[in-house]
Amino acid sequence: MDKDWFEKETKKIDVPKNEVYAAISKGIGDGKKEKRLHKRKKSIKASAILSSTAASLVLASGFLFAPVTEVLAKVPFLSAVYEHAPSVGNELFTSNLVTELNQKASDNGVDVTITSAYYDGNIIGVTFEALGDQLTTEHMDEGNRPVGGLAYETFDGKDQNQWGSGSSGLQKEGDHFVGSIEFYNPNERIADDFTLPLTFTHLADVNGKWRFDIPVDRIPSEEIQVNKSIRSEDGVFQLSVESIIKGKATTMIEYTYTVHEEEDTLNVTVFDNNGKRLGKFHADVLHVEEKDGLFHKKVRELFPNKIDENADSLTLYAETELYDQEVHQTLDTNTPIEIKSNRFDYQITVENFKQENSEVTIDFKIDNLEKDQVRNDLLLNFAEFVQLIPTERVQQNKDGKLDIEKMLKYEIRSNKTKVLNKDDMRYRSTFTIGENTDIREYSLLVPFPILSLNDKPVKLDPLKIELK
Repeated sequence: MDKDWFEKETKKIDVPKNEVYAAISKGIGDGKKEKRLHKRKKSIKASAILSSTAASLVLASGFLFAPVTEVLAKVPFLSAVYEHAPSVGNELFTSNLVTELNQKASDNGVDVTITSAYYDGNIIGVTFEALGDQLTTEHMDEGNRPVGGLAYETFDGKDQNQWGSGSSGLQKEGDHFVGSIEFYNPNERIADDFTLPLTFTHLADVNGKWRFDIPVDRIPSEEIQVNKSIRSEDGVFQLSVESIIKGKATTMIEYTYTVHEEEDTLNVTVFDNNGKRLGKFHADVLHVEEKDGLFHKKVRELFPNKIDENADSLTLYAETELYDQEVHQTLDTNTPIEIKSNRFDYQITVENFKQENSEVTIDFKIDNLEKDQVRNDLLLNFAEFVQLIPTERVQQNKDGKLDIEKMLKYEIRSNKTKVLNKDDMRYRSTFTIGENTDIREYSLLVPFPILSLNDKPVKLDPLKIELK
């Protein structure tokens, strides 16, 4: 894909900023809440949301990674499905590695048929068709209707048991609709032969229950034992690669990394010796162990590409992103008020604040950042998420950290944040607080993680792994 063309086309897309910011706020809130509620659940829900959202955006933008080949033309019906399928399914279909099925279920005048399935690495994909006079896309995505015209659940339907997934959405083909879904298991590896319980609950404006038990067999893969490690210069951060699993359309790499704080993360980028990069998909933390003051995280990362047959080696480039904690400071004191990060040199200084009835204006600046250390748009994003909360609603957990889950509904986002001086990193935020309340009864919440996660990461030396 030509980069200049891509940038030119994306600039034409009209982005609804207010809706996007609202969605970001809700997403950050949901993410905070999920993180504290259930760490395992977070990876499932966040990935499912992001995967389905990404799929929807790709479809809406017209960027379909689905080349039509001679193989597609050989199976006319399935080709219509795989033309819009995720890249893994398309790759397997063109290689004749999907299993054709004919499972049917009916409800509310709609007949649904599972037409094919595949299982590569830790991804299970299914395709289906739906037929019924009531089916329509006229109001698809309106109101509270599911994105892409369909809703589904796996296993018992309980949220904590759902796998991550992404869907192509429904496509109209003649008098019926077709679609595809890819699931991945964020936990331990599943059996080579597996039955996936799947229930559709909404299809093209029709609610119902269409239940299936879909049998799948994992396509044989090759596992390479690696057991190679690399450390940072100070010896604190370490990456140890245990194995590489070469699928027919996917690659899985299992590794363990060591960091200072449990929230610190490691980002891995992989290239083969011919310069081809493995596309990013999802990294699942399988196990976390605290030992000698450090956290050891075991990860299985799934890449939606196969390793080329002519590749002799892979090189992993690892960067550690350091996480910071949010900090709160009461406003019951005189300015200037310095609010410092608990881990880094970052701080903000509240230079002035004033209250007129329920409207509060706060002027502050960001300190101890070098010029261009963090991009200006990210600095503004940081400033926009400096929030107020009634001091009496500030709560901490047993570890002495802010209990974001309990505080979330009391947080007050600024109505407007403006840049007063870009070079000096000065900002002004306007808030609306409760009537007949005093700003000195409030605290300021400072989202230092936005700065730390967008600061320069700790880079490890490249790790080369021979494949042959």
